[in-house]
Amino acid sequence: MSSEQKILTGIFGGSFDPPHEGHSGILKSFFEEVPECKEVFIVPNRQNPLKEKKMTSAEDILEMLNLFVSDFKDRVAVLDLELRRKDPSYTVDTLIELRAAYPKREFVLLIGEDNYDNFHEWKNWKKILENVKNVCVFRRASETIPVNPNLKDASEKFIFLDNPLLPVSSTELRREFQSSSETSKIASNLRQYIKKNGLYRK
Repeated sequence: MSSEQKILTGIFGGSFDPPHEGHSGILKSFFEEVPECKEVFIVPNRQNPLKEKKMTSAEDILEMLNLFVSDFKDRVAVLDLELRRKDPSYTVDTLIELRAAYPKREFVLLIGEDNYDNFHEWKNWKKILENVKNVCVFRRASETIPVNPNLKDASEKFIFLDNPLLPVSSTELRREFQSSSETSKIASNLRQYIKKNGLYRK
């Protein structure tokens, strides 16, 4: 089967601790700007090797994501392969595993502009590019397209999305939940789950 016949599928990794309306906006923009992509796999990480240790359990992350993706019907699926690992999550390992599990799919990687800035520091980043059709970069807080001179020779692999800037970050939301369970930047079903389970209160 040729790559043109394969099902184009997005891979959206991250902590999603918690998932919020900014993530929804990214997915909506992605589907609009890459219409040939029919589905996105959300892959929450167990531990980003470039970030501080996560305190929320894998079970709570999965429960929140299952609530989050209900708005997208069958276009977004949650995969727990990184959460099941004992070690930090590396995208190159996830890609190899997904390509073996889904041989009839071709993948597009979805990352933020902050990840684009340090993409050349990712483990085997050139091998990552060899295993995806493109890397779609979404904006977080910048109106301008980011520049990473270390990726100049691979520039044709990167697509920059024109998504709305993120109204909030997961880090900011965790701080808000430490003092209050009321925020308009997260869906009500997620807010109820967080309140019921006492997440982010410490």
